[in-house]
Amino acid sequence: MFITSFDNHTRAFVKIQDGCNSFCTYCIIPYTRGQVRSKNMEEVEKEVTTLVENGYKEIVLTGIHTGKYGIDLKNMNLEKLLRKLVTIPNIYRIRLSSIEINEINEGIMDLIQNNNIIAGHFHVPLQSGSNKILKLMNRKYTKEEFIEKIEKIKKLRKDISITTDLIVGFPGETEEDFQETINTLKKIKFTKIHTFPYSKRDGTVASNMKNQIDGKTKKSRVKEILKLSNEFEKNYYQKYINKVLEGVTELKKDGTILVHTTNFIPVILKEKKPNNIILKVKIKSVDEEHNVYGEVV
Repeated sequence: MFITSFDNHTRAFVKIQDGCNSFCTYCIIPYTRGQVRSKNMEEVEKEVTTLVENGYKEIVLTGIHTGKYGIDLKNMNLEKLLRKLVTIPNIYRIRLSSIEINEINEGIMDLIQNNNIIAGHFHVPLQSGSNKILKLMNRKYTKEEFIEKIEKIKKLRKDISITTDLIVGFPGETEEDFQETINTLKKIKFTKIHTFPYSKRDGTVASNMKNQIDGKTKKSRVKEILKLSNEFEKNYYQKYINKVLEGVTELKKDGTILVHTTNFIPVILKEKKPNNIILKVKIKSVDEEHNVYGEVV
């Protein structure tokens, strides 16, 4: 499908691949969506070029498993695609919808450090901070490897924001395993944690595992992670009070003007400004609901 515009959006979403080969034990997607299938690079380039020519400032690359882009194509991968896309005339920003930690290679890290067209925000799913649970999930990294890579990424750009996904109450997750996850999260200090209680999916390996966790325990663990996430988010935003950031304006249906910064801070403006323009804003305050307010400079 070739997309040329999005109603009421200042960001354009380009799907670069579908399917997944990972077979995480909790996930049904490889069975329902099949193996990785990547869009030809020339087609992606043409689609992004058209969207930029149509006025879109930010392009979001999406997929089921974006980091595996190109494994089914000859001599192609995500890094090569990104290096091609950043050369498109007048492109302002490219954002990845998500990427796995072990797919952020040295080349992508070089782009993060040296090319500001690549957005300063990455959504990197952790799923668990316990090595025992990661192994049961068939995730292909340890917590130590995850922490080490995130520390390297944070050194590349001072403005970088890292968000994540986390599953709690996976079969066999003891209180000790959960506390190990809490400790891992505190070491990493994500900007935000999207937390989900484990949910059975018929046909997956995990659905037949022993020691399924009861709903009350899962609910309690979700609540604890959300509390931690709120703390991380507020602390991250407050670091930017009185600092100037650049971003793209977006007019919301209720009339609110947001400025989306490279590190994915949605800054609310009291001033009326046109939709889809680039502005510099100074962060002025963060309220109890983590709304961020700024003014044009």
